[in-house]
Amino acid sequence: MKNNIKAIREHKGMTQKDCADAFGVTLRAWQTYEQGVSEPKYEMLCRIADFYGVTTDYLLGREPAVNPLAGLNIDVKAVDSDKFIETYEKLPETAKQIFIDTMLKLSEAAVSGNKEYLYNGWTTQQLHAELDRQLKAEETAKEKSGAS
Repeated sequence: MKNNIKAIREHKGMTQKDCADAFGVTLRAWQTYEQGVSEPKYEMLCRIADFYGVTTDYLLGREPAVNPLAGLNIDVKAVDSDKFIETYEKLPETAKQIFIDTMLKLSEAAVSGNKEYLYNGWTTQQLHAELDRQLKAEETAKEKSGAS
């Protein structure tokens, strides 16, 4: 467990002090978790897993890899699903299809562990560019039909 707690902390670019502060423990307590001198209690283990977006099994060394979506830094609990759905429903049909296609590709990449696809940023940029293009095309079409 000690190696996984340290690895995920380093992966997220946090210091031991950052973690101690985030979890409300002393720096020494956090260091003992990373050194394997002591282990966090169950509740703390769950908090650490939730914070980093990994499973407790990963932290315990029972799962070989970090959740592939953890690197996306999305706080799933903070997403307002009603607003998300409302925004999605307002999209033009072509934009909806692009969005769905992109989400499917990202999901496939996450399952296969293809982190380059997930993290290099080009997918997001392409999606934004295509959505912008589609929205402008629809606005232009509406303007032309309104002018007729």
